[in-house]
Amino acid sequence: MIESIKALPGWLKLWLIFPLGFLNGWLLLQLVDYLSPFIGIFAAAAIFAFLLDLPTQFLYKRGIPRAWAIAIVMLTALLILTGVSLTIGPLILEQLRALVASLPQILDSSQRQLQNLREYAIAQNLPINLTDLLNQAINQLTGLFQLASNRLLAIVTETINSVVNVLFFIVLTIFMVVGGEEAWNGIFSWLPAPWNETLQNSIQNTFRRYFGTQVILAGVLSIAQTLGLLVWGVPYAVLFGVTIGTATLIPYGSGLATILVSIIVALQDFGKGLEVLITAIVIGQINDIVISPRLMGETIGLNPIWLIAALFLGGKVGGVLGLVIAVPVASVIKSTADRLR
Repeated sequence: MIESIKALPGWLKLWLIFPLGFLNGWLLLQLVDYLSPFIGIFAAAAIFAFLLDLPTQFLYKRGIPRAWAIAIVMLTALLILTGVSLTIGPLILEQLRALVASLPQILDSSQRQLQNLREYAIAQNLPINLTDLLNQAINQLTGLFQLASNRLLAIVTETINSVVNVLFFIVLTIFMVVGGEEAWNGIFSWLPAPWNETLQNSIQNTFRRYFGTQVILAGVLSIAQTLGLLVWGVPYAVLFGVTIGTATLIPYGSGLATILVSIIVALQDFGKGLEVLITAIVIGQINDIVISPRLMGETIGLNPIWLIAALFLGGKVGGVLGLVIAVPVASVIKSTADRLR
């Protein structure tokens, strides 16, 4: 039977292989959906382990025994996370609650600004349909803000209440840092040489450098955006600055977060919203031109078309976590395909 299949034309082989590949992919998605809590925690722990492995390798190369290097890195990471959780975390939650509580005032302010815009349009003989369109847009944004705020609070509450998942994440991360190298070697030993070493090195190097640089950029942008918003006296500056900075973990996410934050501020004060937009764009351009190229380099090497496609598929399959890991996964697939070609 195999010989008869080999004798078929190439286009017919592809025609027969496609439904099998599609079926296998669909079954894999069903399995991922069924194991979604475990898969999400496992992927998040693997990403965190990749990040912790960078300083561990740095200390190990400086002559510190690996066990001591792991202990130092884990203790430092725990202290940093605890400090951030006890200082910035409560402040962000408090500003989020205040933002949700102030939604009625924001809506009233937007209605007043809309009325002023309508009067200006009438005075300038502008089409009235323009203001009607803006009115519909504000009404839609209002529903979106309320839905997003309620959903975000629900996510935060679920995360805080999921003590078991948090403990499982911490334990799994520790085991990945300690015995991750042996586990990776065992998994890739099933692949034929030389692809086992090639693919393993490609995944590890890409994920380490990508997430390492992205976390650094997210931290730098969070601080810079927060300081910029504080200078302008923007309310909820810490919440908005950290949101814009953290959104950098997803390509194009920072731009979308900037637009959303600017709209929220503009609904209260149009001039202040314009200041927020300009400040965020200037800081973002400094990052894109000066900081990001020096850190990221040619790690990704993806055409913007494939980058957007990877983000769409990642979000479709894995939600927010899929958006975060879509780019390095696509980069590994591209480099492997180039080697095969």
